[in-house]
Amino acid sequence: MRLLFLAAVTLAACGNPTQSTPATTTQAAAAPTTTRAVARDTHSPIWFFCDGIDAPVVYLFANTSTQNQVRFIEYDKRSGATVRSLDLELGEGEGAAGSIYTPLQQNGQDFGHVRQVNAGNFETPAAAYTTPYTSVQIGDRNVECRWLPRTRVAAFTGRRSFVVHEDADGDLIYTTFDFANAATQAIDQSDNGRSTRFSVEVRGGQESVRPDGSDFTFPGREGYSYHISLRNNGSGQLQALRNGAQVQAEPLTAYIVGQASQD
Repeated sequence: MRLLFLAAVTLAACGNPTQSTPATTTQAAAAPTTTRAVARDTHSPIWFFCDGIDAPVVYLFANTSTQNQVRFIEYDKRSGATVRSLDLELGEGEGAAGSIYTPLQQNGQDFGHVRQVNAGNFETPAAAYTTPYTSVQIGDRNVECRWLPRTRVAAFTGRRSFVVHEDADGDLIYTTFDFANAATQAIDQSDNGRSTRFSVEVRGGQESVRPDGSDFTFPGREGYSYHISLRNNGSGQLQALRNGAQVQAEPLTAYIVGQASQD
């Protein structure tokens, strides 16, 4: 297996903490690998989420109990609110020019599509730790999605999205994108990365593995540090600490975990 993802989601207002349920293993719709996923409210597995880089939205797609159907949830970054939540049918993906386009339908009518690109065509294919879903079109609105090479964790809360990724030497970097100042202008990235200007970037992180999950810790300035806690049951939390004392904590609405190819 080339890639592994782990995801969790709250199907409610962005950042609303709820109890978690054990993760399940499922074949994600239109994804090339097996994923482990859980929805903390509805037990729904996750396909993926699109963190918009040219619009202040997050589009989340969760599988449902019905084959070839997903729950589409739109979050507004400016308010943190759920704009809409509805079920969509998935059409058969079609390949074109190194991409796969998966149609989205509602009641048999065209609703949009999801674009996934072939990482084998990238500058550095081995840097694709996560599947590159690059855009989502809903109606006549096309939203470009954030994607960074060597992503270990990509997540969002009610206030921000963030990515834990590796540089070319394997050192861990923590990068946040605050919703209050959500940038909508994409910037150039190496290795086919797609992103916007960051709010905070901290390097020199450490990863530790627990029996029930894993932690990432990043030392900041003036006694600050940032701590991401992920649990195997699908829950997660982002904390800001100062001199070891918690000053802020945010439950993760959704997250995915990527890893390097084992080939």
